[in-house]
Amino acid sequence: MTRSGRLAVLLAALPLLAGCFSMATVPVPATQPEREDTAVRGVVVRQAGGGEEVVQFSEVLETSWSPTALSIIGMLEQPDNGGPSDAVTRLFPISTMAGLRVRQLDAGKTSALIGGAFVVVAALVASVVSGTAGY
Repeated sequence: MTRSGRLAVLLAALPLLAGCFSMATVPVPATQPEREDTAVRGVVVRQAGGGEEVVQFSEVLETSWSPTALSIIGMLEQPDNGGPSDAVTRLFPISTMAGLRVRQLDAGKTSALIGGAFVVVAALVASVVSGTAGY
């Protein structure tokens, strides 16, 4: 395969492998099946004084729901500390949770990425076909 052929394959495969993700806060699911299907990355906890605290994990190893609580085993996200954190287990009563932090696909950014990649591939193909590529 030529160099330009490999590049074209790489650029064509990139949008299929990449996606732009963002963190969103969603309400706590009401039923057990919905809870099990939620990819939890953090929790928003109501404080006694009326405020809220966001507890976010950089990596979630395991989640388990009981009728009254959520248990998360994972690495806490610590923006102050540049080093890796140890795995911790945190238990969050459902009655204190204001929401869940989940990772969602950002459709607008992903569409822009895919569209840009297709434009680049189309430009490369057009330059090769027209004979102006210089390869």
